[in-house]
Amino acid sequence: MQPPALSVVIPSFNRSTVLRCVLDGFERQQPENVPFEVVVIDDGSRDETPEMLAAWRGRRFPLRFARQENGGPARARNRGLGLASGAIVLFGGDDIEPHPELVMQHLFEHRRRADPRAAVLGLTQWPDDVELTSTMRHVDGPGGQQFSYAAFTDGQEYDFRHFYTSNVSLRRDLLMSESGGFSTDFPAAAFEDAELAYRLARRGMRIYYHRAALAWHHHFYDARGFFARQVRCGEMAEVLVRTHPQLAKWVDLRTLMWQRIEVLAARPEYRVKVASIRDELDSWERRAIDLAVFLDRPATDLADPLLSALFRYGFAKGFVLARYGADAGRSMAADQWLRLLPAAVDGLCRAAAERALPLPVGDVNAMIEIGRLDLTA
Repeated sequence: MQPPALSVVIPSFNRSTVLRCVLDGFERQQPENVPFEVVVIDDGSRDETPEMLAAWRGRRFPLRFARQENGGPARARNRGLGLASGAIVLFGGDDIEPHPELVMQHLFEHRRRADPRAAVLGLTQWPDDVELTSTMRHVDGPGGQQFSYAAFTDGQEYDFRHFYTSNVSLRRDLLMSESGGFSTDFPAAAFEDAELAYRLARRGMRIYYHRAALAWHHHFYDARGFFARQVRCGEMAEVLVRTHPQLAKWVDLRTLMWQRIEVLAARPEYRVKVASIRDELDSWERRAIDLAVFLDRPATDLADPLLSALFRYGFAKGFVLARYGADAGRSMAADQWLRLLPAAVDGLCRAAAERALPLPVGDVNAMIEIGRLDLTA
């Protein structure tokens, strides 16, 4: 058997069914004479993943796999890199189904560029036959909280923030030039890829978007699930900024710092408003999330302002709680709520009235209650 030209590295946790779909996709890779391997690291799954991998009898590629205690995708990818033997490493996900020409397109673009510092970023999009929620449409479209492909131009270069490990490849020797690989200070799937990309960029890595390297993302999201993701992203952003303070501008830390000062030193009337939101923060969140979930189906652009504000708030909440602790962090989260959500909800209610779209009575009444607060700082 020829040595692999490319190694696909996939961390996996509790997704045996969709992981099988992913591996089936690699079985269909064309042309058949392109040699590659797939390396899967089972990150402590409690489902049928170990049995499925052990029983795998594919013909198109050699499968290497290992199992570890749950430690997060950064640790799993590092383990996978230790098993990979291809000159090119393609990072994928256990919910990322490859187009039949995905491997070929990555190899083609690396040969075409002939640049040992190049990373090739492929397109990850929702499957064509999946009914999108408003959340799924938003986070890959106007919101860009998950991917920014909607703003990309094929063939252009993009910075380290867009090193999406759902579908990105680079030379193994470039990866190994940065000792330690992915930082295991990131236990969750957020910013661990951007942090490594930042270090690699300082060694000369350049990321080029190659739209023809296509993969499909099999991951359902509604507003509730993506809000939880954004809180985790905020927590991991705090790790990023703590590790690389010079990157604070990417997470708007300066604004958050100033708002902390404003909250703690604001005039008494505003502190009372912050306290009223802080004490009932979980209840306010549930009301807004319930309203966003109501707007998830059918997918509509009407939800965009609410989703944008809600997801920005979730990110800020995760960040400030991780950075400042429960006491000051919760006050700052309440401050973020007051700055983001009321205006978005007010605009939503007016737009819904213009379109004669009925909203759930309980949530509308709650939003009216928000509107009655004097929110001017």
